[in-house]
Amino acid sequence: MTRSKSITTQISGILGQVSSTFGVVAWDFERDRRIFINENEVFPSASVIKIPIMVHVFCLRDEGRLSLDETVLLRDEDKVDGSGVLKELHAGVELTLLDLTTLMIVTSDNTATNMIIDRIGMDSVNSRMRSLGIEKTVLARRMYDWERQNRGFENLCTPHEIALLLKMMVEGGISSKSTSTEMLEIMARQQCRERIPLLIPEGTRVANKTGSIPGVVHDAGVVYGPSGPYALCVMIRGVSDAVAADRAIADVSRLVYDQFSSPGRGRARTGAIG
Repeated sequence: MTRSKSITTQISGILGQVSSTFGVVAWDFERDRRIFINENEVFPSASVIKIPIMVHVFCLRDEGRLSLDETVLLRDEDKVDGSGVLKELHAGVELTLLDLTTLMIVTSDNTATNMIIDRIGMDSVNSRMRSLGIEKTVLARRMYDWERQNRGFENLCTPHEIALLLKMMVEGGISSKSTSTEMLEIMARQQCRERIPLLIPEGTRVANKTGSIPGVVHDAGVVYGPSGPYALCVMIRGVSDAVAADRAIADVSRLVYDQFSSPGRGRARTGAIG
């Protein structure tokens, strides 16, 4: 890449090597600098949908409609494949809703996610998103419910809407500042570090949530750079090489980190391409 190329051209060149369909939002909140590429494209959300689920859980807590100390027993019928550790444990393990929410984000535990969905309901998550102005993000099925997926029900999101949720968290706009901070602290303990955090300087705080299903590779999070926090959401579908997609997101993340770490003032909407 040469320095004469725009940031959108560089990002598109990187992601275009792994798929023709991608969306990016990089949003420097304090200086309102933005890089938008296909920001309103609707993608299968994969595990990024776990961010909206977490948001609803914490809002219900703040409204007094549930306690994060409430306990749930793990049953054999709750266990599903994919990421997470609960599928490996014996039935009868007692977990709090906070335990389940933490596992859902930190290890992307699918069993924990389904146990939460069973407790709070899919429709209530979607209603919460609409109340926050998030219109296209949809929770339509449990994790690993391929039968429902085959009937046309899919979890969906856009880069822009997930970035908006992250912006609300950073600014304390979801329920309260302390609640927003709690959620970001859980995300900062994320164990999947091979995308957004991989190539940026060691010690940089990153609160992110990855997502992957066949053909789909995402990462979305807040990076606490030297000039302040910014959101980065990269979503890709039509992926044939997931490892290459991981590296492409990492390369984009480093590019954005360098861009937002440089001096600059005011709003500079870097670009939006269709």
